[in-house]
Amino acid sequence: MSINRPCFAISVGLLGGLAWTGSALAGGFATARFGGEHGNPITSNPTAVYYNPAGLAESEGIHLFLDGNIALRAASYTHSAAATDDVTVPGANTGAASLFNVAASPMLGASARLGDLALGAGVYVPFGGAASWDTNAAFEGNRELAGPVDGVQRWHSIESSLQAMFFTLAAAYEIPALRLSLGLSGNLIRTQVNTVRARNASGDNLLATEGRSLLEVSGFHASFGVGALVEAVPEQLWIGASYQSRPNVTGGESLEGTLTNRFSGVSSSPSDVELHQGLPDIVRLGARFVPAERFEIRLFGDWTRWSSMENQCLTQVGAACEIDRDGFAGEGARVVQNIPRRWNDTFGVRAGWSHWPRPAIEVFGGVGYDSNAVPDETLDPSGVDFHDVSFALGGRFHVAKQLHLAASYTHLFYVSRDTTGDSITAGLHPNSRAPDSGGHYAQSIGVINLNVDVAF
Repeated sequence: MSINRPCFAISVGLLGGLAWTGSALAGGFATARFGGEHGNPITSNPTAVYYNPAGLAESEGIHLFLDGNIALRAASYTHSAAATDDVTVPGANTGAASLFNVAASPMLGASARLGDLALGAGVYVPFGGAASWDTNAAFEGNRELAGPVDGVQRWHSIESSLQAMFFTLAAAYEIPALRLSLGLSGNLIRTQVNTVRARNASGDNLLATEGRSLLEVSGFHASFGVGALVEAVPEQLWIGASYQSRPNVTGGESLEGTLTNRFSGVSSSPSDVELHQGLPDIVRLGARFVPAERFEIRLFGDWTRWSSMENQCLTQVGAACEIDRDGFAGEGARVVQNIPRRWNDTFGVRAGWSHWPRPAIEVFGGVGYDSNAVPDETLDPSGVDFHDVSFALGGRFHVAKQLHLAASYTHLFYVSRDTTGDSITAGLHPNSRAPDSGGHYAQSIGVINLNVDVAF
């Protein structure tokens, strides 16, 4: 086949795809863990440009901030035969698939306090993912059936990447008499999606006509953030809240690019297409409390409106996309393909602490919970999500007059899911049809966070 692994390169720093199989570190496929335990709506470091721009007004001087996450992800998917599956070749469409991927995601930020005014800037990736599934060794070198070597999950994802990169400018102003800071940020967002997966024109998993689809799309959109931070009890209690709008603010994203198909052994020329999808808006709330000298407690959470992700719809350029509950786009609609998502809103909550055994050494930790965005009926290997509990431990060290170094490790424990018999994808209208995606899903992720803060 002409569309395969060697011709679809995945960049390690990118995280998801039209088939999103990314390292979701919170509900949906949110990956905003930059700053580690100090990335929150009551922080004053440069990550505040995203979490709560008002926090910039609590900083002092000028800060340059470089942060990096290294995520180690293990996942598995086991599919049992459904009534709609082609099971003529044992193990071709049933059995287990797995992956182990390592992904890196950097964040660069800066802030400057000028009297009661503070300014900030940042470049970072709060949404995304990357995945490359292991091959099925039982079909290595099989010349009669070249498709199944890419695994039983291949009808939903083989390799994929999504990157929503934010370029942010922010400002905050402190009102000393009220001990209140207000902030505003503006984002330019470049979203890029690349994915390759198995596909038949009819949307089934018939081995005799198995083909491949390669999607490459991208686009620019804008969004904004606002926030407030109040010092409720002087030098003891701070409360913050923020709102981050969805990309394109009032509507979903539209990404333009090309789709290349190879069906029944015949490759098509790349077609111009447009991908319609809806990223969420987010509300955050948090508090920071200092009950005793050299000790701090943090509590914060978020509500993310993943219900904006109703469908991922691929159309001809310039066409609209309206899909009914049966996956039908209507007569005359210029829909190339639709993936029903029907995601739910999610929430996350986290508690953390810091202790300074010495003024130059901070030891910190945290525990958190994130809810699940993806319902059983549309869960597939391209859009995996779970309820999860996470634990973190790390330290921050003042190694020189102007330099702080921090390192932490967070492990996310996911509650495995079994959706056998629940998938609706094989019964939808051809506009939205895909092979049955029911099965047993499991995942585990460890995240190493490292950051450097240089102050002037």
